[in-house]
Order: sequence, then C-alpha cells, then structure tokens
Amino acid sequence: MEENEPLENLKLVLTSPRTRAPSTLTGYRSIAGQFLTWLGDRIPPSEMDLRRYFAHRRDDGISEGSLRTYYAVLEKLYKANHWDWPLESGDRPETPSEIITPAFTREEVGQLIGNRELYSKGECFYLAVATIYAPRRIELARIKKRAIKDHTIYVDTAKGGEKRTHLIPDEIVPYIEAYHPKEHNVRALTFMFDRICVKGLGVHKRGYGWHSLRRTLDTLLPTALAKADKPLTIVGYFLRWSRRTTGARFLGSAMGGVYSRPEIMSEDPFFLDREVFSVHPFLPLWSENNH
Repeated sequence: MEENEPLENLKLVLTSPRTRAPSTLTGYRSIAGQFLTWLGDRIPPSEMDLRRYFAHRRDDGISEGSLRTYYAVLEKLYKANHWDWPLESGDRPETPSEIITPAFTREEVGQLIGNRELYSKGECFYLAVATIYAPRRIELARIKKRAIKDHTIYVDTAKGGEKRTHLIPDEIVPYIEAYHPKEHNVRALTFMFDRICVKGLGVHKRGYGWHSLRRTLDTLLPTALAKADKPLTIVGYFLRWSRRTTGARFLGSAMGGVYSRPEIMSEDPFFLDREVFSVHPFLPLWSENNH
C-alpha cells in the first residue's frame, strides 16, 4: 500500500459524489494523518491499536467532545479503506453533560463596536458582518471578495440552512468596502476573534467565539421584532435557518415553517432585511454618529 493511499481514499470519499467544505476536508485529513503517523507501518490497524490510540489521545488531555470528533473521523477513514470498524456505538466517547454556550450581553457587544478604532480593517470587517448578520464561524471563513457586490453580501450558509444574499446597510458600508476578504482557515478567525476581545473588552473571553454573537442576536432580535409588531418568523429568515427550524420554534411545527413564505410580503427582494434593520439592536451602533 502506498504511504498516502489511506488519506487519498478518505479524500475521495469526502469529495465524491458530494464534496465537503474545505475546512471539513482539512480537519478530517489532519486527524486521520495524525492517527496514521502514530500507527507507522501497522496497517491495517488492529482493534487494540485503535483502542490504544484513543487512550493515548485522552492521556494527552484531549476533551471528550474532541474525542467524539476523532471517533467520527477515524470511522470514516476505516470505511474509506474497507477496514473492519471494530467499535460499537457504546464505545463512542460521551457528550459532555453541560455544553458551554456563552453569549455576549448587549452592553458587551456595544463596547466591542464602540472600540472599533482599535481594530484592523479586517477585524472591523468581520466584526461588522458578525454583529449584523450573525453568521457561524465557518460561514465567515467562506466569505470571498466576489460575495460582495452592489451593496449586497452573499452568505454561504452551513448546517442545512438557506443560503442568502443580504442587503448591506449604509451604517457598515465603509467597513465592508475597506477590506477585501478571502477564504480563511477557521482557526485564523478564532485567533482574530480573541484579538478583537482583548482590544475591545480588555480581556480574553474564555469559551466565547463568533457564535456567541449569533446567540446574542438570536436572543435580542425576537423581542425587538415583537415590540415593533413584526412577524417573529423573520428571525429564522434573517439568520438563515432551515424552514423546518423556523417552524418548530415559532409556528409550533416544522411543516409550518416549510409552508410559511414571509418573503412574499413585498416585491422588494430585501424587504425582510429592511424590516430587521429597522429594529436591529446593533446596527445603529455602527453609525458614524456613534463613533
């Protein structure tokens, strides 16, 4: 067997017939490569080799959540190479009993935006996009220069949500136009987030990430829409949820979201964006009057 054949087989499975995101391919190949390097020439690996590897990674201090990722990746590696997978579902590392999902307070987000003069053009760009549209980290990483044109930005949504072209409001246009994005590694964006927190809040927010901004907007936006007597389903549309998720949360059933079409309320393709912008808790903070 050629040295890289197991990895090449994994790559083929992950790219054909449906290709995964570049970050997924990189992550899978990295974990699989670590395992193969540890194995050396013991290919195909025995059951005890696999079990010893998990014990080795746990001794290195890898969390149970990360071990679950290793489990999924290595199972895919085995199947890609037609090796017998010796483990059962009961062997899968357990999910942590409490998943930490912190969100920023309204005041903290205001402080981050208010200190934007401390950030680089790139940091301002990603903070503006994150505080207004609340994309996931992988969705931020996918943004390229061609996603921005004619005062719109295209969000390549992950996790089964609806991909969406959003209107760019005037308040953040200067920060969007000042930077030309390219596709990033998600780890690079994590480091950038940490830098923004240290500059803007004066502290490293352990456990926080770009998704913390998404949770904050997800919490505040429904209340803002309700006070303005606007449909709450707009939240799901704006945050690019799947229609089933929107239905389950706001209409009492997943199918309610499938049949609901809030976008037909106006011929303006950006009507729902404008509805959100009129009550958005953070958009006014990007105005030059608040700088």
